This record gives sequence, structure tokens and C-alpha cells, in this order.
Amino acid sequence: MNAPGFWISRHPQPDQTILTPQQIEEFNRNIFNELKLTTDLAQWPTNYAGETLKTELNRILDHLNQEQLVFIDGKPINKEYWSSMREASNFDQIAKIIPRQYGLIVSYADQRFLPISEGLYAKANDVDFDELQNSALDPGTPVVILHKSADAQWLYVVCPISSGWVKAEHVAYASDNEFNRFLSASFVVITVDKADVYLDRGLINFYGALRMGVRLPLLEQRGEVTEVLVPIQRPNGDAELVSGFIETNQVNNGYLAYTPRQIIEQAFKLLNEPYGWGDMYGAQDCSRFLQEIFATVGITLPRDSKNQIQVGKLLTDWNDVTTDADKLQLLQEKAMGGISLLGMHGHIMLYLGSIDERAYAIHAVWAYRRPQDHQDEVVVLNRVTLSDLSLGAGSRRGSWLKRINAVRLLGL
Repeated sequence: MNAPGFWISRHPQPDQTILTPQQIEEFNRNIFNELKLTTDLAQWPTNYAGETLKTELNRILDHLNQEQLVFIDGKPINKEYWSSMREASNFDQIAKIIPRQYGLIVSYADQRFLPISEGLYAKANDVDFDELQNSALDPGTPVVILHKSADAQWLYVVCPISSGWVKAEHVAYASDNEFNRFLSASFVVITVDKADVYLDRGLINFYGALRMGVRLPLLEQRGEVTEVLVPIQRPNGDAELVSGFIETNQVNNGYLAYTPRQIIEQAFKLLNEPYGWGDMYGAQDCSRFLQEIFATVGITLPRDSKNQIQVGKLLTDWNDVTTDADKLQLLQEKAMGGISLLGMHGHIMLYLGSIDERAYAIHAVWAYRRPQDHQDEVVVLNRVTLSDLSLGAGSRRGSWLKRINAVRLLGL
């Protein structure tokens, strides 16, 4: 079962084109225009209202304040901390009108809810779940730069799937022409779990590692090495586009065809990769796992699981009284392996298929619960795993099958 071919061979139509490139463009436009869950940076206005940014930053601060978070040692957060974060966010310097300023990420960058590296946590010593970690951005990610922290060490940026603070050293300011050139050129897309990029054809001068789904402008493909454009930061902070070099077998010219086979194969390339909350440690959580996979075919999924499960065709949403048997029957009859998302509170999975009255999915997961001596034992997986949905049965939370509340098919 841990081989993609196992599931491809059991799929009724593994090579069916689910969406054409034109349909994928329409699909993405719907996510942006109708659902408003992603951002089309090409449509970013010339001027942006500063009050809108202030509202967003205030919303973040208020939400975090209400979460009753603690420092890593368990000490509670006091009012002085929130005041200092408001000062660090540099509210007084937010202009009434913010001119459009594009940028490009030049090195792997954590994206934070506040302009600070130190974390906040739901409980003491919960080191792997920093509540200030929003996401992470790969080199080559396009952004719009909206604001600078009071110490000028952080920039508040918007990328197609998320927004937040990143360290200024990871961002280069790009002119409109450079930005448009970077986005509109012929491109390759990363199709392996992580691809090393170098600044020389001999593949020695390391530039950075890029995760699956990242696209880069194509310059030339010659044998085993592909030349691409990558951004670097000049001393004055501006972007410069230079040649980068990557092994040809790690990329595809343009997007892959959107078929169940391609999605299943891409998903299994990440099997056993470590889990990372909010992309911590250069890894991926449940929603980033799916975002990376579907990015290889050109689909721009939202960043968070609660938003991803709003995308595509709703096969069903269930209430608490729906039985496991009903759910399994619907999955067997209507869900399609490789292109169906299974959502539950705080988690999302890629459905693979059902065998012997058991449904299976592949997903990035931290842990599950199982009953042990009249209480729940937490079993840490901390990786991308393939599992049947009976895991968790008998625990206080119940099985994953019981907890699924929606199924979506990613197609028109």
C-alpha cells in the first residue's frame, strides 16, 4: 500500500484528465474571485488603503490576545507584551495610501503573525507548535510588500496564499518589470520533495532548496541540468534576477497534467517526510502538503485546511448523527481517489480509495489518539503517512472517519 502503483492500479480512471489547463485557470479564478481565499498579485491595486492594513494587523493582535497563549516556559502573556508588539508593528508609520511594491523571496523565510522570532504556545514546552508561525515561503515566491516593522528587521508581505511578517533579509524589492518578467516567463515546476538549486552549472555553489510545486522561469534546458532564473538581494535591498541551475529530473516543463495518477504519484513522493506545523523546520503540515501536490498541476489551493475544504465540488457535509457506515458508503460510491479532499476540524487529507470496507488517505499528521487503560494515549507519527480512517477508534475524539465532516472533489 505504500507504493503509488498500488492505488493507481485500483483506480477506475487513473489517466483521466480532471481539468484542462484552461479549466484550471477558471478553477483558480473562482477561488480568488468568488471564494476570496487566495490573492492574485497580478491584480494588486496601484495603491492600497493603509486603514485596511491597520484593520488586519489589529485583527491578528486581538485574536492572539484572546487565545490565552503562554511563553515556552509556561509564563502567561502580560499587557506589556501586547503593547510592545503593537509598537513593533509600527502602526504609527502606516501610510494613508500604500503604493504598490512588489518583492521576491530570495531565501527560505518563516512567515510570522508578529514581527518577532520568539514563539508563543498553547501550553508550556509545546515547542513544535509555535502559535506565531503562520507559514513559510520558498525562494522565488512573489509577494507584495506592505509595511516595515519599527526596527526595520521585518516586512509585512502578502503572497498568493498567505500574509504575514518575514525577515527583511529574505525579501528583495522588485520593480514592476522584474516582477512581471518573473511571473510571465515560460517556467519549470519542482516535482520532487525538495530540489537543490545552484548558482553554477557544475552544481557546487548552493543557492537553496525548494519544495514541491515551486515554479521558476526557464532559461535553458541542456541535458541533465536546467537553467532557471532565481532572485538574489543586492546590497541596497533590490532584486536581481540571476541564473540558477537544477537537475533536470527534478523539474517539469510547465505544469503536470491534472490526472489522478499524477496527484497520487506526487503525494507518495512526500511519504514519510517530516511534519512541520506552519512549515516549521522546512517541512509541511496537512494543508501545505496538499498545496504542494496540487501546485504541480497548476492549482493554487488556499493555505489553511478550513479554507481548502471550501474549494471544489462538495460531495457532502455531514452532521454528528451520520454513521461511519454511511460515510464509508458515500466514499466508496462518490469520492475519487487522488482528487478528493477529506476535511475535519483542524485537519485535511487526500483520499486514496477503499479496500475491504476500509477507507484510506495520505496526509501530513502529527499524531493520533488510541484508548489505553481507560484514557487516551497520544501516538506521535510526525510525518506524511498513509493510513486507514479507523485510526483513533475508541478514543474520546473518535476515529478519523467519524470526525470527517466534509468531502470535496477538486474538479468542476
